[in-house]
Amino acid sequence: MEQDKAYLNAAAEAVYRQLEENPGMSIPVDPDVAEHMGAFSDEAMSEADALEGATGEQEEV
Repeated sequence: MEQDKAYLNAAAEAVYRQLEENPGMSIPVDPDVAEHMGAFSDEAMSEADALEGATGEQEEV
């Protein structure tokens, strides 16, 4: 686990350096590295939202 984090940090640093040296250049990034860098956000439904939808109960707005 610690090795994975070290790898992801090193790979992210390499991407940042490439971007600084070549602004505007398209740089391919491994999906795991991109996720580590915050490229993807988790917009999944929470367990409470899923249960609420399954039971048909809704909060008043």
